[in-house]
Amino acid sequence: MVNNNIKYRFKFTKGEEVKFIGHLDVMIAFQRALKRAGIPIAYSQGFNPHQLIAFASPLSLGYTSGGEYGDFQLKYAMDENEIMERLNLAMPDGMRVTEIVKLRENVKNTMASVCAASYDILFDGTVTGEDIEKNLKCFLNQEKIFVMKKTKNNFKETDIRPDIIEAENLSQNDAALMRVLVNAGSVRNLKPESVAEAFCGFLGREYNKYRISFRRNDMYMKDINGGLVPLTDGVGEP
Repeated sequence: MVNNNIKYRFKFTKGEEVKFIGHLDVMIAFQRALKRAGIPIAYSQGFNPHQLIAFASPLSLGYTSGGEYGDFQLKYAMDENEIMERLNLAMPDGMRVTEIVKLRENVKNTMASVCAASYDILFDGTVTGEDIEKNLKCFLNQEKIFVMKKTKNNFKETDIRPDIIEAENLSQNDAALMRVLVNAGSVRNLKPESVAEAFCGFLGREYNKYRISFRRNDMYMKDINGGLVPLTDGVGEP
């Protein structure tokens, strides 16, 4: 059977109001918004049809984000701006669609495309902006950076240095802010919590992830030249 459904990619934000809403609830929110907005979402075949919508790498509970992504299929084409306007009128507070692109043929789905992500790590008073300014370069110059990472059955000491692509100090006034670009996706994936934990350990400070704020800025895929670009870059119809 030929599938004539039209595919779109969407980008959305997740704010403070919904940072403790899990991935499953985010999916349900979108499914309900699509129905309320009257968007002609396509459904799977079979005894238990479901909306043809899928998301990129799930966001950890407690994180905010300016760059979440997903793909959905419609029964027929609609103007991207109209879809976005209708969806945003139906979305819950704290979630907003910021971009929609009609996909060209043979584009990999979002989950398979993601290979890196940018995060902001906002430390509490345990780490200051001056600490980041004075120590970040030495921290990154380490040949290996070990943290304990949870495996399926236990914890394992893991070298995370190969998965830190870059890091910079964006601290201002009393805000101790570090921005990191790390490997992300199904092949290699590093959470910013591990970077924060390792940096606190490097400084000899106590690490408490519940006193640190994490924000995902964006997710990236590789373009034809191997560079990192957002997931909506170069995937639209000409």
